[in-house]
Amino acid sequence: MSDAAYSERVEIGRRRITVQVSPVQHFDDYGPDVDVVRVWALTEDGLPLALKDIRPRASQEDAFELWSFLCEQLTSAATLTYGLRPNPDRPANPLLGCWGPRPDLAPISPDDGATALVVGVAIDTRDATRPGRHELLTLTVRSALVLALRRWVEQAEPGELSSPVWA
Repeated sequence: MSDAAYSERVEIGRRRITVQVSPVQHFDDYGPDVDVVRVWALTEDGLPLALKDIRPRASQEDAFELWSFLCEQLTSAATLTYGLRPNPDRPANPLLGCWGPRPDLAPISPDDGATALVVGVAIDTRDATRPGRHELLTLTVRSALVLALRRWVEQAEPGELSSPVWA
């Protein structure tokens, strides 16, 4: 996570979170037509952020819904930036992948609330009408993440953001 093309500290609730986006990368196993960008959010301690850091009492259903919103925003960012056209003969585009549960939260939160906010976005550019817009992709992916984080805070229950995690 040291190769960020974009890095910014944002205030979410009463907390400062570092949001970073990698440069567009290519990997042999994905093929030459797939642009990959990673986006992550870090706590002030440098840990990957998890929903439980923001919403410690979020239900399993809320965690699923809030992560779904994040995934929708990231998908829209890539789709709009590259002008992706649906192709029923190919897998979903873009494809998203995440790091998985943060090790310290996995035993206490076996749901999406423990998932570390480290996400990869793989975009098959063969169906893109505007490929190669790397700088714009970096910015729109950043914006999608920040919008989702703000939603995570807005959906908090009364008193949830006054927990010690947010002090």
